[in-house]
Amino acid sequence: METAPPHPAGSDSRPPVAGIGFRHSATAKEIVALIHRALVESGHAPDRLRAIATAEDRADEPSIVKAAAAFSLVPIGMAPAEMIAVDCRVPTRSGRIEASRGVGSVAEAAALAAAGEGATLILPRISSHSVTCALALPAHFATQAG
Repeated sequence: METAPPHPAGSDSRPPVAGIGFRHSATAKEIVALIHRALVESGHAPDRLRAIATAEDRADEPSIVKAAAAFSLVPIGMAPAEMIAVDCRVPTRSGRIEASRGVGSVAEAAALAAAGEGATLILPRISSHSVTCALALPAHFATQAG
């Protein structure tokens, strides 16, 4: 699995997608802090974040909803089949998560699936105590001509 090298801030116009895995004990504050850390590590500004994705069955949990709201976003729930479809491109392997979710990393699979076909993982999974985060870039980002 190849990952793209980090880009200096502002050098890539494609907005990143954050994939989040989290335990039930995770707080919104912990999720927000890890997303900020991921964006800094990848050289992207927080106002460029395109989406926050997680497993479909966790997308309505208060901590992820509140964390996404801090970025003026609503979390996107990725169906198990969508995450399994990109699992061959997920470099991190957690035996516990593979057994329960069918993917090596919820964060990486959610980021890749939400970023769409041809997405590139630019930051493999990083973690805090109760949260994991990965970033992906879409293959292209179309803007509407005026």
